[in-house]
Amino acid sequence: MTYDETNETNPYWLTDFFCRKDFSARAVVFFSSNFTSNRNITKGIIRTLVKLEESGVAIKRDHFVQANKYLNVVGGAMILDMLTTEEVEEMVGKHLAKSFDLIKSSNLINTYVYKRGV
Repeated sequence: MTYDETNETNPYWLTDFFCRKDFSARAVVFFSSNFTSNRNITKGIIRTLVKLEESGVAIKRDHFVQANKYLNVVGGAMILDMLTTEEVEEMVGKHLAKSFDLIKSSNLINTYVYKRGV
C-alpha cells in the first residue's frame, strides 16, 4: 500500500517514512480503516504527512487519527475511491493545517512541488 511506483529512485520512500517512528501505533490507527486499502488514499495521506514533516511539523499519531477521521466523515458524502492521490493530498493537507493551526504549512502544502530523488 505504501509502494510508490512513480519514484524510480526509491519506490519505498513512503514505507520508510511510515515505519520510521512508532510503527505499531501508526499501523493500528492507519490500517484499521477500510478506505486505506485504496492505494490513492493511502499514498495521498502519507505524502501529505511527509510534506508536513519536511516543513517542520513533528508528525504524531494524532495526525494519522485526524486524517482518518476527516476522510471517514467526507466518505459519507462522496465516493473516496474516485479521488486521485493528488486530490487526497490537497484535502487532507488543508484539513490537517486547519486542525493543527498550521497556516504556514498549509501554504507549503498547496504550493510545494514534490520532487523525490532530484
